[in-house]
Amino acid sequence: MVTMSNVKSLSRPQVIALLALLACAVIGAALGWVSMSSSIESVSQLSVQKAPETDATFVLQSAPIEKAETSEVVLPADPTELQIWEQTARLALPPRKEPLTPPRWRIVGVTAVGDEKSVLLLFANQPATEARKVGDKLPGGAKIVQISQDHLQISLNGQLMKLNLRKQ
Repeated sequence: MVTMSNVKSLSRPQVIALLALLACAVIGAALGWVSMSSSIESVSQLSVQKAPETDATFVLQSAPIEKAETSEVVLPADPTELQIWEQTARLALPPRKEPLTPPRWRIVGVTAVGDEKSVLLLFANQPATEARKVGDKLPGGAKIVQISQDHLQISLNGQLMKLNLRKQ
C-alpha cells in the first residue's frame, strides 16, 4: 500500500515508471471494453438477421412418408388405465455361468509350510477357508505377487498394490 510518506521517498524515475504503468493499465482496460462492446453488437446483429428461406444449402429434404400397417392399436382414454408398471416379462433371462460381482470374501490369515506361504480366504456361506499361493488369483481378478506376515502384495490391472493384514 502506498502512503504519503512512501510517495515522498520515491525517486523521479520510479514515479515516471509508476505513472507509465498506470497509463498502460487504463489504456488496456479501455481497449478491452471497446473490443468487447463491438463484438457484442456484431453478435446481436447476426442473431437478428435471418437466413434466406430459398438458400439451397440450408434446405433439408423431407423424409418419405411411410404408410402405416392396417392394424390399429386402441388406447384407453384415461392413461392411468394402461397400468404399464404391472406388466411382467414374457421370457425369463438365461442363467449366468458366473455372477456379475465376485462373492463376498475376506482374508483370515497367513500360513506357511516350509518356505511356501499361503493366504487363507473365507468366503460367505462357506464353513471352511481356502488357501491361495503366490501366482494364484483372488476373487475380482487380482493376482497374488508376494505374501508376508503383515501384508499381501497383489497386481491388479498392471498396478502393484499392498494390502495390510493387520489393523492400523
